[in-house]
Amino acid sequence: MKKVLIPTKLDKVAANYLTEHGYSVVQDAETDIHQLVKDNADAEALIVRSEKVDASIIDALPKLRTVVRAGAGFNTIDIKYAREKNVDVMNTPGANSNGVAEEVVALALAAYRFVVPGDISTRAGGWEKKKYMGRELTGKTLGIVGLGHSGQLVAKRLSGFEMKFLAYDPIVAPEVADKLGVKLCTIEELFASADIITLHIPENNETRGMINAKLLALVKQGCMIINCARSGIVNEADLRAAKAEKKLIFCNDVYAADEAGEKSIADVADVMLPHLGANTYEANFNAAKRAGEQIVEYFEQGVKSYIVNK
Repeated sequence: MKKVLIPTKLDKVAANYLTEHGYSVVQDAETDIHQLVKDNADAEALIVRSEKVDASIIDALPKLRTVVRAGAGFNTIDIKYAREKNVDVMNTPGANSNGVAEEVVALALAAYRFVVPGDISTRAGGWEKKKYMGRELTGKTLGIVGLGHSGQLVAKRLSGFEMKFLAYDPIVAPEVADKLGVKLCTIEELFASADIITLHIPENNETRGMINAKLLALVKQGCMIINCARSGIVNEADLRAAKAEKKLIFCNDVYAADEAGEKSIADVADVMLPHLGANTYEANFNAAKRAGEQIVEYFEQGVKSYIVNK
């Protein structure tokens, strides 16, 4: 009987599905992951969310064959070391996308209509209508950097606001963009034309620091930038300078580490959340269900479609 270890707070649908298919499952979100892998060294599969899976974790599981990230991003997993140890790393692309897309809508509206400071002020007895003169989404141009699962859903969810949609994605097929009513363009054109820019690209050697002074020099005064992707894709120093010069609005949900403590971007962000993009009951269920299904398909049918470290 193969053992699957789930050291994270994940919907029980994954554990239930795996148990029904004859797997031994240990799910424990309270015990430290290092202690948990030590106590379950015979595990052949690991399902994680934002937990860090480094060489020490992989080495502690000598029978490990696959790690499944219940979500899209896998930058917390050492995929190169996993490959050296012949461990396949998979993700569940699309499972969290709607949660992320809806968060983008929430952040854009919150920033334009001063939802957070307006609430705080009014609760304190204030009545600062002049101070909180807002803007409307309707008729604005939205630039989507990365037209994958999340980027496509952002366009769909915001279509009711009668916005104009631009997207930069060198991989996506033109037919996909056309169907969504999105115009593909260069990233320079997007940054120069958009009123709101939302980022939906992974962090890797090609994208790290991609949003830098060169691109930010092109944006309009008052442009809004929303980052629900990965923190490393934005050069914080360049953003800080551009915000001062162009009065940018910045909404952020991603950080170098998913943990409590001071955030380096705090002085720049108009609205900031603790990485809540995929933090919905629905997204958690979808990602868990997909993770369980992929493990069964991997072991029973040899399906390796979602492996990210081939």
